[in-house]
Amino acid sequence: MVDGEQMPASHVAVRTLRQRLENVWSWLPEAGSEPQRDPESVHQLRVATRRALAALEAFRDLLPEKQVAWFEKQLRRIRRAAGDARDLDVLTDRLAAAAQADGRGPRPQVGKARARLVSMLSKQRECSRRPIRDRHEKLLESDWTGRLERLLENVSTGRKGATFGAYARRRVRPMISRFFAAADHRLRNADELHELRIEGKKLRYAMEIFATVFPPGVRARCSDALERLQETLGDFTDHASAADRFRRWANDKSASPNRETLERLQREEEILADEARKKFAKWWSPARRRGLMRRFERTLRRESA
Repeated sequence: MVDGEQMPASHVAVRTLRQRLENVWSWLPEAGSEPQRDPESVHQLRVATRRALAALEAFRDLLPEKQVAWFEKQLRRIRRAAGDARDLDVLTDRLAAAAQADGRGPRPQVGKARARLVSMLSKQRECSRRPIRDRHEKLLESDWTGRLERLLENVSTGRKGATFGAYARRRVRPMISRFFAAADHRLRNADELHELRIEGKKLRYAMEIFATVFPPGVRARCSDALERLQETLGDFTDHASAADRFRRWANDKSASPNRETLERLQREEEILADEARKKFAKWWSPARRRGLMRRFERTLRRESA
Protein backbone atom coordinates (compact mmCIF):
# COMPACT_ATOMS: atom_id res chain seq x y z
CA MET A 1 0.00 0.00 0.00
CA VAL A 2 1.28 3.42 -0.92
CA ASP A 3 2.04 5.55 2.13
CA GLY A 4 -0.77 7.97 2.89
CA GLU A 5 -3.66 6.11 1.21
CA GLN A 6 -5.60 5.73 4.46
CA MET A 7 -4.68 9.17 5.77
CA PRO A 8 -7.32 11.91 5.78
CA ALA A 9 -7.19 13.80 2.50
CA SER A 10 -7.00 17.07 4.44
CA HIS A 11 -3.77 16.00 6.16
CA VAL A 12 -2.09 15.21 2.83
CA ALA A 13 -3.40 18.49 1.41
CA VAL A 14 -1.83 20.54 4.21
CA ARG A 15 1.52 18.77 3.92
CA THR A 16 1.65 18.99 0.09
CA LEU A 17 0.53 22.61 -0.15
CA ARG A 18 2.97 23.73 2.51
CA GLN A 19 5.87 21.98 0.80
CA ARG A 20 5.10 23.27 -2.68
CA LEU A 21 4.21 26.84 -1.78
CA GLU A 22 7.19 27.20 0.54
CA ASN A 23 9.39 25.91 -2.28
CA VAL A 24 8.21 28.76 -4.51
CA TRP A 25 8.95 31.27 -1.75
CA SER A 26 12.45 29.88 -1.19
CA TRP A 27 13.39 30.21 -4.88
CA LEU A 28 12.09 33.77 -5.38
CA PRO A 29 15.03 35.73 -3.89
CA GLU A 30 17.65 33.59 -5.63
CA ALA A 31 15.91 33.79 -9.00
CA GLY A 32 15.82 37.59 -8.73
CA SER A 33 19.58 37.86 -8.24
CA GLU A 34 22.25 38.27 -10.94
CA PRO A 35 22.22 35.46 -13.53
CA GLN A 36 25.84 34.58 -12.75
CA ARG A 37 25.03 33.63 -9.14
CA ASP A 38 22.71 30.76 -10.04
CA PRO A 39 21.53 30.64 -13.67
CA GLU A 40 19.38 27.58 -12.92
CA SER A 41 17.36 29.33 -10.20
CA VAL A 42 14.88 30.91 -12.63
CA HIS A 43 14.14 27.50 -14.12
CA GLN A 44 13.66 26.03 -10.65
CA LEU A 45 11.31 28.89 -9.75
CA ARG A 46 9.15 28.26 -12.81
CA VAL A 47 8.99 24.54 -12.07
CA ALA A 48 8.07 25.30 -8.45
CA THR A 49 5.22 27.59 -9.53
CA ARG A 50 3.78 24.93 -11.83
CA ARG A 51 3.98 22.27 -9.12
CA ALA A 52 2.32 24.62 -6.64
CA LEU A 53 -0.47 25.41 -9.11
CA ALA A 54 -0.96 21.66 -9.63
CA ALA A 55 -1.31 21.19 -5.87
CA LEU A 56 -3.90 23.97 -5.59
CA GLU A 57 -5.87 22.38 -8.42
CA ALA A 58 -5.54 18.90 -6.91
CA PHE A 59 -6.99 19.97 -3.56
CA ARG A 60 -9.33 22.69 -4.82
CA ASP A 61 -12.38 20.90 -3.33
CA LEU A 62 -10.90 21.30 0.17
CA LEU A 63 -9.81 24.94 -0.06
CA PRO A 64 -11.51 28.33 0.36
CA GLU A 65 -12.20 29.71 -3.10
CA LYS A 66 -11.02 33.28 -2.47
CA GLN A 67 -7.75 32.22 -0.88
CA VAL A 68 -7.03 29.78 -3.72
CA ALA A 69 -7.75 32.52 -6.27
CA TRP A 70 -5.23 34.85 -4.59
CA PHE A 71 -2.44 32.27 -4.61
CA GLU A 72 -3.18 31.22 -8.20
CA LYS A 73 -3.01 34.83 -9.34
CA GLN A 74 0.32 35.41 -7.56
CA LEU A 75 1.83 32.18 -8.87
CA ARG A 76 0.91 33.06 -12.45
CA ARG A 77 2.41 36.52 -12.00
CA ILE A 78 5.62 34.97 -10.70
CA ARG A 79 5.72 32.55 -13.61
CA ARG A 80 5.23 35.37 -16.13
CA ALA A 81 7.90 37.47 -14.42
CA ALA A 82 10.32 34.55 -14.69
CA GLY A 83 9.31 33.63 -18.24
CA ASP A 84 11.34 36.23 -20.13
CA ALA A 85 14.35 35.65 -17.88
CA ARG A 86 14.25 31.91 -18.57
CA ASP A 87 13.91 32.41 -22.34
CA LEU A 88 16.89 34.76 -22.31
CA ASP A 89 18.96 32.31 -20.25
CA VAL A 90 18.29 29.46 -22.67
CA LEU A 91 18.87 31.58 -25.77
CA THR A 92 22.05 33.24 -24.46
CA ASP A 93 23.65 29.94 -23.48
CA ARG A 94 22.76 28.34 -26.79
CA LEU A 95 23.98 31.34 -28.82
CA ALA A 96 27.24 31.54 -26.84
CA ALA A 97 27.98 27.87 -27.56
CA ALA A 98 27.24 28.41 -31.27
CA ALA A 99 29.47 31.51 -31.34
CA GLN A 100 32.39 29.52 -29.93
CA ALA A 101 31.85 26.73 -32.44
CA ASP A 102 31.67 29.16 -35.38
CA GLY A 103 34.73 31.03 -34.11
CA ARG A 104 36.79 27.83 -34.17
CA GLY A 105 35.30 26.60 -37.44
CA PRO A 106 35.08 27.81 -41.04
CA ARG A 107 32.73 30.75 -40.19
CA PRO A 108 34.69 33.06 -37.88
CA GLN A 109 32.75 36.16 -39.02
CA VAL A 110 29.48 34.49 -38.12
CA GLY A 111 30.98 33.63 -34.76
CA LYS A 112 31.88 37.28 -34.15
CA ALA A 113 28.37 38.40 -35.08
CA ARG A 114 26.88 35.88 -32.69
CA ALA A 115 29.29 36.99 -29.96
CA ARG A 116 28.06 40.59 -30.32
CA LEU A 117 24.49 39.38 -29.86
CA VAL A 118 25.52 37.35 -26.81
CA SER A 119 26.88 40.57 -25.30
CA MET A 120 23.55 42.31 -25.97
CA LEU A 121 21.60 39.39 -24.52
CA SER A 122 23.75 39.32 -21.40
CA LYS A 123 22.73 42.88 -20.59
CA GLN A 124 19.08 41.98 -21.15
CA ARG A 125 19.47 39.00 -18.82
CA GLU A 126 20.45 41.36 -16.01
CA CYS A 127 17.38 43.52 -16.63
CA SER A 128 15.10 40.48 -16.85
CA ARG A 129 15.63 39.72 -13.14
CA ARG A 130 14.06 43.00 -12.05
CA PRO A 131 10.42 41.85 -12.48
CA ILE A 132 11.17 38.83 -10.27
CA ARG A 133 12.62 41.05 -7.55
CA ASP A 134 9.56 43.31 -7.84
CA ARG A 135 7.27 40.30 -7.34
CA HIS A 136 9.19 39.24 -4.27
CA GLU A 137 9.01 42.72 -2.73
CA LYS A 138 5.27 43.02 -3.38
CA LEU A 139 4.58 39.59 -1.91
CA LEU A 140 6.57 40.49 1.20
CA GLU A 141 4.27 43.50 1.58
CA SER A 142 1.22 41.27 0.97
CA ASP A 143 2.31 38.83 3.72
CA TRP A 144 2.74 35.69 1.61
CA THR A 145 3.82 33.57 4.58
CA GLY A 146 0.93 34.72 6.77
CA ARG A 147 -1.56 34.08 3.98
CA LEU A 148 -0.12 30.59 3.52
CA GLU A 149 -0.68 29.79 7.19
CA ARG A 150 -4.26 31.03 6.98
CA LEU A 151 -4.87 28.96 3.84
CA LEU A 152 -3.64 25.80 5.56
CA GLU A 153 -5.71 26.52 8.66
CA ASN A 154 -8.84 26.59 6.48
CA VAL A 155 -8.32 23.25 4.68
CA SER A 156 -11.58 21.30 4.83
CA THR A 157 -11.89 17.61 5.73
CA GLY A 158 -13.92 17.04 2.55
CA ARG A 159 -16.72 14.55 2.02
CA LYS A 160 -17.27 12.78 5.33
CA GLY A 161 -13.57 13.03 6.08
CA ALA A 162 -12.59 11.05 2.96
CA THR A 163 -9.36 9.10 2.92
CA PHE A 164 -6.65 10.36 0.61
CA GLY A 165 -6.91 7.23 -1.57
CA ALA A 166 -10.61 7.77 -2.27
CA TYR A 167 -10.09 11.49 -2.81
CA ALA A 168 -7.18 10.91 -5.19
CA ARG A 169 -9.12 8.47 -7.37
CA ARG A 170 -11.98 10.95 -7.75
CA ARG A 171 -9.79 13.95 -8.52
CA VAL A 172 -7.36 12.39 -10.99
CA ARG A 173 -10.01 11.36 -13.53
CA PRO A 174 -10.82 14.84 -14.92
CA MET A 175 -7.11 15.66 -15.14
CA ILE A 176 -6.50 12.62 -17.33
CA SER A 177 -9.52 13.56 -19.47
CA ARG A 178 -8.19 17.09 -20.02
CA PHE A 179 -4.82 15.79 -21.14
CA PHE A 180 -6.27 13.43 -23.74
CA ALA A 181 -8.71 16.11 -24.92
CA ALA A 182 -5.67 18.26 -25.75
CA ALA A 183 -3.98 15.24 -27.36
CA ASP A 184 -7.00 14.73 -29.64
CA HIS A 185 -6.28 18.00 -31.49
CA ARG A 186 -4.50 17.88 -34.84
CA LEU A 187 -1.36 19.33 -33.20
CA ARG A 188 -0.23 21.22 -36.27
CA ASN A 189 0.16 24.70 -34.83
CA ALA A 190 2.17 26.16 -31.98
CA ASP A 191 -0.87 26.90 -29.80
CA GLU A 192 -2.11 23.30 -29.84
CA LEU A 193 1.37 21.93 -29.19
CA HIS A 194 1.82 24.37 -26.31
CA GLU A 195 -1.55 23.39 -24.82
CA LEU A 196 -0.64 19.70 -24.96
CA ARG A 197 2.71 20.36 -23.28
CA ILE A 198 1.05 22.33 -20.48
CA GLU A 199 -1.62 19.67 -19.90
CA GLY A 200 1.12 17.03 -19.85
CA LYS A 201 2.99 18.98 -17.18
CA LYS A 202 -0.15 19.40 -15.11
CA LEU A 203 -0.92 15.69 -15.26
CA ARG A 204 2.65 14.69 -14.41
CA TYR A 205 2.76 17.01 -11.39
CA ALA A 206 -0.67 15.75 -10.30
CA MET A 207 0.54 12.15 -10.57
CA GLU A 208 3.28 13.02 -8.09
CA ILE A 209 0.56 13.99 -5.62
CA PHE A 210 -1.89 11.19 -6.44
CA ALA A 211 0.70 8.42 -6.68
CA THR A 212 -1.54 6.17 -4.59
CA VAL A 213 -3.90 5.71 -7.57
CA PHE A 214 -1.27 4.07 -9.78
CA PRO A 215 0.61 0.78 -9.44
CA PRO A 216 4.34 1.61 -9.32
CA GLY A 217 5.13 0.15 -12.74
CA VAL A 218 2.27 1.97 -14.46
CA ARG A 219 3.15 5.19 -12.68
CA ALA A 220 6.76 4.98 -13.81
CA ARG A 221 5.88 4.27 -17.46
CA CYS A 222 3.24 7.00 -17.62
CA SER A 223 5.51 9.54 -15.94
CA ASP A 224 8.38 8.69 -18.31
CA ALA A 225 6.11 9.14 -21.34
CA LEU A 226 4.82 12.50 -20.06
CA GLU A 227 8.35 13.69 -19.28
CA ARG A 228 9.54 12.69 -22.76
CA LEU A 229 6.57 14.53 -24.27
CA GLN A 230 7.44 17.62 -22.25
CA GLU A 231 11.12 17.53 -23.26
CA THR A 232 10.41 16.97 -26.96
CA LEU A 233 7.84 19.75 -27.11
CA GLY A 234 10.18 21.93 -25.04
CA ASP A 235 12.71 21.86 -27.88
CA PHE A 236 10.02 23.06 -30.27
CA THR A 237 8.93 25.81 -27.87
CA ASP A 238 12.50 27.05 -27.29
CA HIS A 239 13.25 27.32 -31.01
CA ALA A 240 9.88 28.89 -31.87
CA SER A 241 10.33 31.44 -29.07
CA ALA A 242 13.86 32.26 -30.24
CA ALA A 243 12.70 32.71 -33.86
CA ASP A 244 9.98 35.11 -32.72
CA ARG A 245 12.45 37.10 -30.60
CA PHE A 246 14.94 37.42 -33.49
CA ARG A 247 12.12 38.48 -35.83
CA ARG A 248 11.05 41.25 -33.44
CA TRP A 249 14.63 42.44 -33.00
CA ALA A 250 15.27 42.44 -36.75
CA ASN A 251 12.20 44.65 -37.29
CA ASP A 252 13.31 47.16 -34.66
CA LYS A 253 14.84 50.38 -36.02
CA SER A 254 17.84 50.12 -33.71
CA ALA A 255 18.77 46.70 -35.12
CA SER A 256 20.23 47.91 -38.43
CA PRO A 257 23.88 46.97 -37.66
CA ASN A 258 22.81 43.42 -36.76
CA ARG A 259 19.74 42.98 -38.96
CA GLU A 260 21.34 40.53 -41.38
CA THR A 261 22.59 38.35 -38.51
CA LEU A 262 19.22 38.49 -36.75
CA GLU A 263 17.34 37.50 -39.91
CA ARG A 264 19.73 34.59 -40.48
CA LEU A 265 19.29 33.44 -36.89
CA GLN A 266 15.51 33.74 -37.23
CA ARG A 267 15.58 31.43 -40.27
CA GLU A 268 17.83 28.96 -38.47
CA GLU A 269 15.53 28.84 -35.44
CA GLU A 270 12.46 28.39 -37.65
CA ILE A 271 14.13 25.40 -39.31
CA LEU A 272 15.07 23.93 -35.93
CA ALA A 273 11.53 24.48 -34.63
CA ASP A 274 10.09 22.68 -37.63
CA GLU A 275 12.52 19.79 -37.17
CA ALA A 276 11.57 19.55 -33.48
CA ARG A 277 7.87 19.52 -34.41
CA LYS A 278 8.43 16.70 -36.90
CA LYS A 279 10.48 14.76 -34.36
CA PHE A 280 7.65 15.05 -31.86
CA ALA A 281 5.03 14.02 -34.44
CA LYS A 282 7.07 10.91 -35.25
CA TRP A 283 7.49 10.01 -31.57
CA TRP A 284 3.89 10.82 -30.55
CA SER A 285 2.45 8.16 -32.84
CA PRO A 286 -1.18 6.95 -32.67
CA ALA A 287 0.11 3.68 -31.20
CA ARG A 288 2.01 5.48 -28.43
CA ARG A 289 -0.99 7.64 -27.61
CA ARG A 290 -3.32 4.61 -27.48
CA GLY A 291 -0.86 2.72 -25.31
CA LEU A 292 -0.66 5.55 -22.80
CA MET A 293 -4.43 5.91 -22.74
CA ARG A 294 -4.88 2.17 -22.13
CA ARG A 295 -2.55 2.32 -19.12
CA PHE A 296 -4.55 5.12 -17.59
CA GLU A 297 -7.89 3.47 -18.40
CA ARG A 298 -6.82 0.11 -16.92
CA THR A 299 -5.71 1.88 -13.76
CA LEU A 300 -9.01 3.71 -13.42
CA ARG A 301 -11.04 0.54 -14.08
CA ARG A 302 -9.00 -1.34 -11.48
CA GLU A 303 -9.63 1.39 -8.94
CA SER A 304 -13.38 1.41 -9.72
CA ALA A 305 -13.77 -2.35 -9.34
